Amino acid sequence: MSGVWQSLVVLVVVVAMAGQSEGFPKWLAWLDTKMDLCKEVCECPEDLVLAERQGIDCVDRNITYIQGGIDIPKVYTKVSFARNHIKSIAADTFSPSSSLVSLDISENDLESVPGRPFAELYILSSLNLRSNLISSVDPEAFGGLQNLTQLDISYNRITSLPKEIFEELTSLQELNIGFNPLEKLDEGLLQHTPDLRRLDLSKLHLKSIPANFFVANLTKLETVSLAYNQLKVVPSRTLHGLSSSLLNLDLSGNLFTSLSAYSFGGLSNLRTLTLEQMLRLTRIDAYAFGDLMRLEKIVFRYIPWIEKVDRRAFHKTENDEEPSIIPFDFTFSYSSLHTLPEDLLPWNHLHYVSLEFNHWRCDCNMLWVKMLPSSENRLEIRWCHEPSHLRGYRLVHVKDKDLTCNAAPAATQGAFGFLVVVMIAGLSASLATISLLVYWQRGWVCRRPPGAYTAVRRSGSTITITEEMDTTSEA
Repeated sequence: MSGVWQSLVVLVVVVAMAGQSEGFPKWLAWLDTKMDLCKEVCECPEDLVLAERQGIDCVDRNITYIQGGIDIPKVYTKVSFARNHIKSIAADTFSPSSSLVSLDISENDLESVPGRPFAELYILSSLNLRSNLISSVDPEAFGGLQNLTQLDISYNRITSLPKEIFEELTSLQELNIGFNPLEKLDEGLLQHTPDLRRLDLSKLHLKSIPANFFVANLTKLETVSLAYNQLKVVPSRTLHGLSSSLLNLDLSGNLFTSLSAYSFGGLSNLRTLTLEQMLRLTRIDAYAFGDLMRLEKIVFRYIPWIEKVDRRAFHKTENDEEPSIIPFDFTFSYSSLHTLPEDLLPWNHLHYVSLEFNHWRCDCNMLWVKMLPSSENRLEIRWCHEPSHLRGYRLVHVKDKDLTCNAAPAATQGAFGFLVVVMIAGLSASLATISLLVYWQRGWVCRRPPGAYTAVRRSGSTITITEEMDTTSEA
């Protein structure tokens, strides 16, 4: 038997060696160990139309490893490995492909991206590495991807990005870096991406942005999100570099305490501005939006400490009698706004207004809202929050005579002052009484003569107390 086993081992070795040559017979192809995605683990539509539209579906298949040299049949232009447990990829993971357009390895366990693992995917257009455990990215991680237009590396653990990491992504149009513990951005990070149109820098722990971060060649960048960072002021100097292209800006969740005059200087082409969850914003000053001449939509939502919106916030200069900026869509909801200046905006010309769930103070300053004709009244101010006797009432149901701004009556003020005086007098009398009782208890009032003492004699059930003088002291 031992001879038989030896012969089998020799046969296997010979076959393995023969497999390295071009003359390897086809009838031994079953010994090839390359992973066949369609036969083993994934779903591959056979219909040509579905194959091109849906691609290979390897989602949630408990894949832990992608074997090196994996082949993607040309009929499939998309492959998704999302929601698996893939821990690593290498430079030889993917065989050369001139057909694969989209690759999704999101929601896996990747810890790093080595140099040039996707370089053989010649026409790859979309790469999704979202929601992994990536903390290390090689400077050449995206080398060879000159045709890539979409890249998502958000929701990872990246703390720094090499300056040259996007150097070969000359066709990139959409870049999402958001939700990484990245505290600093290099000035030249985007200098090789002139076609960039959308950029997401949300939740990067940024306290500031380099003044020249948006380089001059970013003439197509239309949408930028800087939401949920740690910016204390609007980075107007940095954003000024996008004055000709920027259309949509999201600054939600930052640490602004106020929006001062001309906070968005130079952004004359901006169409949409979003400011949500501004937990420290207390006021919006005059001319805050004075440069946003083409603003179409502005969204304020979840601003719990807002105290004041200046009636000239949408004016360009103090000489303007009416607002210079008129957005079509105005939202200010789920906040603590108390009142609404009548001349803040030309309300009748707005296409959409949302003002629900604020802390409205229903007084004389809100009478103008109630007086609007029903056909023109788009200001749905539903519930009064103040004064207390009107709380819970709809503004439309409050009588005009109840919408007053009268100061507290003099009689009420006098009664309050009298109450304060009585409370102070009562407190003083109480303190004096307590002091007198303490003196009395400790014998500091009506003292006995010096030398006096008390004699106590007890016999049976009788106790006799006598006061005597110390005769020794008299002698």
